[in-house]
This record gives sequence, C-alpha cells and structure tokens, in this order.
Amino acid sequence: MISKMMGVAKGRIKLSKMSQSLLVFLLMATFIASGTVSATAERPPEPPVRRLKTEMGITQLSDEQMEWILDAKFGMFIHWGLYTGPGRGEWVMENEGIRPENYRAYAFPDSGDEYFDAKDYHPEQWAQLAKEAGMKWMCLTARHHDGFCLFDSPHPNAFTSQQTLGRDLFAEYVEACRDAGLKVGFYYSPLSWRYPGYYDVTGKNMLPNKFNYPQDPANKENARIMKEENYVNVKKLLTDYGPIDYIYWIYWDGGWLGQRGSDADGAYFHESGKYLDPDNVWPIPAQYWDIEEATGKPLGIMGMVRKYHPHAVTNPRYGWVGDMTEEEGRGETKGPIRYQVYQDKNMSILQSGIWGYDKRAIAENKSFDIDQLIQYFANCVVRNMTYLLNITPDSHGAIPEVQQQRLLEMGAWLRKTGDAIYGTRGGPWQPVDSQYGYTYKDATVFAHLLKAYAGDTFTVPPMGTLKVKKVYDVYTGKPLPYELHDGSVEVRNLDRKSSPADTIIAVVYDQPVVNVWQD
Repeated sequence: MISKMMGVAKGRIKLSKMSQSLLVFLLMATFIASGTVSATAERPPEPPVRRLKTEMGITQLSDEQMEWILDAKFGMFIHWGLYTGPGRGEWVMENEGIRPENYRAYAFPDSGDEYFDAKDYHPEQWAQLAKEAGMKWMCLTARHHDGFCLFDSPHPNAFTSQQTLGRDLFAEYVEACRDAGLKVGFYYSPLSWRYPGYYDVTGKNMLPNKFNYPQDPANKENARIMKEENYVNVKKLLTDYGPIDYIYWIYWDGGWLGQRGSDADGAYFHESGKYLDPDNVWPIPAQYWDIEEATGKPLGIMGMVRKYHPHAVTNPRYGWVGDMTEEEGRGETKGPIRYQVYQDKNMSILQSGIWGYDKRAIAENKSFDIDQLIQYFANCVVRNMTYLLNITPDSHGAIPEVQQQRLLEMGAWLRKTGDAIYGTRGGPWQPVDSQYGYTYKDATVFAHLLKAYAGDTFTVPPMGTLKVKKVYDVYTGKPLPYELHDGSVEVRNLDRKSSPADTIIAVVYDQPVVNVWQD
C-alpha cells in the first residue's frame, strides 16, 4: 500500500531520497494511527491508580488489605431468618404489613408449618457445600429488616434465636466457617420494622408505612432505642465471635430512614463514622459506649469495626462511604473494569430475585441454570469484581436440592477453570459487553468468550515486547493453534461446546504481564 502511494507521489513530482524517507515515515505514522498498520510494540493501557477516600474519620482499606477478596473472587450469601417460615421472601413482614406482635408467631411452635425451628440447621454442611462450590468466604444474615437476631444480643429490647430456640445460630455458623477454613462475613441491617420510630425519627413526621403506625411524639425516643439496640448488636458481633481480624466481610443493608433517600442520608442519625457525637439528639447511653483509649472518645459504628477487625471489608449501606460498593440483582454486569473502586456483584440464585426462602419459586424450579451463573461470574471477573451468590435455606435450615446441585456444578466448572479466575485481575484490555473480556495473572492472559460471541477464532491484542510461549484452552487443557500478526495473537479452532457459557483461552508469555507497563 505504502509503495503504491510512493509510486503515485513519484509520478507527480521528483523527490530526493531524504524527502522520500520523510514521506515514508509520515505515511507509516498515519497508517499506524488509523489502525491500518499495527505497531509491534503496542501495549495495553496501564491501569489507573486508586485513590483512598477518608470520610467521617475513617479511611478506606488499602489495595494490599483488599487483595484477599480480589484473589478469592467467589462467596456464599445466605439469607435466613424468621421470614423463611411463611416462605414468601425476606420482605414478607413489610410487604404484607404484618404487625410485630403477629410476626413473632413464626418464632414459636403454634405457627405450625410456618415455624422457624432450625431443626435441620447444620452450618458445617453449608460450609462444606461452599467449599465444594469453590467459594472462599460466607456471609450470613445475622439480622435482617424484620429485626430478628440469629445471635444472642445482650440488648433488653432485642428479639433473638437465643430467646426462642435456646441457640446462638450465628455462633454455630462462625465455628463452621472457621473449621472449614472459610473467611467469615456477616450481614446486618440497622433497619427494623419492629420500631415505629424508624418511620418517624423526630416524632413529628410519620412517613407512610404498611403497619399503620400512628403519629406520636414518643416515636423519637423509640427511634433512639432502635439506634441503641443497633449499637449494642454491632459491638456484640464484632467482639464475641472470634479473635481480632477473624471477621473479614461485613455487609450492611438498610441505613436509609423510613425507606426513603439513601443510606448516606441516614448517617446523621446512625453515627456511622469513627466517633459518636456528644450533641447528637439520639444519644447512645454511656453504659454502652466503646471508648477509644488514646482519646477517651466513644466510638461510632465504623470506629468499632476498625478497632476490632481493622481488615474487615465493608460496604456503604450504613452511611459511611465503604471499602467496597456493590451491584445488586439480576441485571447483566456491563461497562468498564472497576479500577477506581472495588465492587461486588451479589444476586439471588432464584430467578424471581427474592433473597429469602420462596417456596413457590422452589416448587416451580425457578433457579438460574449453570450456564447463566457462569456467565454472571465471568462478567464479574473480567471487570475486576467479586461474586457473592445467595442461597435460600428453608425454616428448618435445609438448602433446597436444586440450589445444592447448582453449587456443585459451579465447583466442577471451577476445578477446571479456576486458574483463570482465582488470583486474577481484570484486564489488561476493557471488556466488550455481552461478548468477551480478559483476566490476567503472572505471565498469562485469559480471554473469556461468552455465549453471544460468535465464531471459533479470537484475536488477543498485542502485549508490547512480551513474547508468546504457548496458547491453550483452559477448560480442556488442550493446546490451540495460533498465528502472530504484528504482535496480535490470532487463536483458531476454538472449542465452543465444552464450556459454552465461558470459553477461556490462555495465552502464556515469556514475562509477567505487569512487565508490559515497565518497558
């Protein structure tokens, strides 16, 4: 092409050798810029540096402290509580406007088939299933929005499994995680529908609610007691279930007030940061304070977290900015690699999107199939995200068989593909929504081709001066034929049937991938 253009140029005007050389250089530069000719030293863009945020006196965890969760990639979420009795999801109390005095019935035998008896609760079996699924941490709903605690809360107004069953169900869970070598996480909601004051924290403005709670100046004190119970509960969860640094993951949910606005909007009430404010109009009594020795100041919610579990990863739903955000629900994960923020994808295994036990969805077999779950997972890892998959045990503590089967299928797939998942980072190139994306680790780049990507060839872009040593199919382990074109790697004869939801190509280079940014 260039020689032809030179011929045209020479036909029009006689050029000196120096002028000809200059013209060649300019034409080459133009073609490289336009993509007609590729530079052999082309390399992917260097990932931007994450900047830590400090808010309310608390700084986000460093990249080094967050490494474990990016390496682990896959966790088990468990929504389990009193709501499993009726089996209509975790929001049944609010959805149906069941008053607290009536909702309590599910905690006692008189409720019959809807009794939350936990008779088949064996958390060691849950933990073993998580391990077989390839999961590295677990997260149990220690308390959901209904206010029922699965732990032995010392607060006088708490409603707990210790009171109703004589069991600290959370303690049993923690022990099972520890014995299985899984990292421990818990979910906790500061929202509680048991308190009228939740909808009217000032006692002057009762927000709409399905419980017909009336306007009452006493609601301000009722809201303060709810806040006080939360403070006592959180301290209990942080201090009574294992040594410092044992809890690694804390999922807050429900910091917004009256089910309106954002979680950050409720921070003034919850005092989510490092210290309690002595002038806050919903004070925590001194008898419950956790004092920082160096300053003599009472700690707020995140102040206690950092004191007792300084490496625990938290999200923003108690009002503080959080170490990690989340993408919740069934929507397909799209967009660029999450370089500037750590993000978790969490979703229910039920296609209905309900997080708690849903007997109708179970009866109709409305769980995602294995290919769907693999594709959700792949869309996370190529974007440098983690994946938290929720299961829904029944009121006895038994995990539905179809959900157990899905997790075992995930584990079988990960035993063949885990090298392209665990310990990887998203990139080095941006993903293409619904089509493909990349991960990398050590000296290998993995291309993840989703179902919507058509064809049995794929081209991996150039990696600067790094040289290709081999190319293979991760699922089958078989070598793949390839050709090099100006640094790009054209891979042929792809097996799109063995692992159709995520066909993974491994390209092994002669140097670690990070060296591409050090040339």
